[in-house]
Amino acid sequence: MIEFISGILIDKHSNFFIINVNGLGYKVNTSINSFNNSPKKNKEITLLTYFSVSENNQELFGFIDETERKLFLLLISVSGIGPKTAMNLLSAVEPDDFKNRLVSGEVKLLTSLPGIGPKTARRIIVELKDKFVQSDNEELPIEDKTMNSDAFYALKSLGFQTSIIHKTLNKIVAKDKDLTTEQIIKESLKKLK
Repeated sequence: MIEFISGILIDKHSNFFIINVNGLGYKVNTSINSFNNSPKKNKEITLLTYFSVSENNQELFGFIDETERKLFLLLISVSGIGPKTAMNLLSAVEPDDFKNRLVSGEVKLLTSLPGIGPKTARRIIVELKDKFVQSDNEELPIEDKTMNSDAFYALKSLGFQTSIIHKTLNKIVAKDKDLTTEQIIKESLKKLK
């Protein structure tokens, strides 16, 4: 319904902004990630939004980028996860790190996030893992039985693009499936430099 909001950032807190749009002040709930990447007060800001309407409440949620908004929308599609919980999850961990934990099926790491118990973590993994794996390669790693996920995440953390990492790892693993993670990373770095 409301796709984005653009105006002057009047006030900012770790979990919400006040944005002046043509004389109207909008309170927009945000994550720590959006807060950290926002401009200073009294500067122009544009946030992608999600307008939440419930029986007792109407709230606007804002995101600094599309990756964060997509993750938020996927999270609230899980039964038992509302907008506030989803925003708390996004505040606790970077979107890419959260996706990596999910794709890897790391229940322990998910349960370390606020408001997530073992049952909820398993539900999130079951309901969202396939959606993440089928998403755009540029945003998410694709689960691949032949690929070494530790090597993938190591290269990803060094700033290489997902699609390039996939091609490189697939070539290396196709030549020798018995390489250790360390050997795969060394070979990949030779090819990626």
